[in-house]
Amino acid sequence: MKLRVALNAVLVATLFLGGCTSPGQRLDQRAREAGLEVVHIEAGSFPSVVYLKRSAGADHATERLTLFLESDGIPWLGRTPSNDPTTREPVALEMLMRSPAPAAYVTRPCYNGLRSDKCHFELWTGARYSTEVVESMVATVREVQRRVGAKNIALVGYSGGGALAVLIAERLEDVASVVTIGANLDTDAWTDHHKYLRLSQSLNPALSDKPHPWPELHLRGANDLVVPPSTTERYFARYPRAQQRTLEGFDHVCCWVRDWPSISVTPAP
Repeated sequence: MKLRVALNAVLVATLFLGGCTSPGQRLDQRAREAGLEVVHIEAGSFPSVVYLKRSAGADHATERLTLFLESDGIPWLGRTPSNDPTTREPVALEMLMRSPAPAAYVTRPCYNGLRSDKCHFELWTGARYSTEVVESMVATVREVQRRVGAKNIALVGYSGGGALAVLIAERLEDVASVVTIGANLDTDAWTDHHKYLRLSQSLNPALSDKPHPWPELHLRGANDLVVPPSTTERYFARYPRAQQRTLEGFDHVCCWVRDWPSISVTPAP
């Protein structure tokens, strides 16, 4: 009986401690278990966590660094802004772990438990792709590139991270390519389609006036109901050289992690 009570107490304590673990802590733990470096960077207006995968014995000054950007996570809980928008399903992080090349996962301002006095719920709701957010992430990316010594940068963005990948690439030098997965490339069309509030404080990639000199490939699932083709038409009209590819049997979540990196074809120039 005493043994059973003791075991029950351990089980309750374990469940309690697990329940107290934040989404950011769980992502840190997942990254460490995969052998990634967890690097804290304060280069922009907001601190960032970067999960870094290096290649052993390589000359990083001649290598390409692939940057993975995550989805919007959980910006809203019903009609109420979330207290913690950090994703509970890190698709981009899992794709990084399956990539053989040097890579980094860059978190967003105020995500992963990194709060500062500047953090406000607007930064993960209506202003999630704002100039303030984008420029802070650009500064972080430049610092990661400097530390690694990478010659150029390739960006991979999943869902809302795809919109950010385009906006960040427009403000960087030495961009080798941009690949997005299920990206909401026209935020006005996307919010209108779902009858969401427009992201009035955010930049809209489909309305950009900046050139895209780098090759870009935009992947979507044939069964994706989150970002249907009608919500991205204006982006491809604006950037007709951008390549599109639709994968049968895929939706917004399935099966990007399962089939990565075999589907991560570098876009043609």
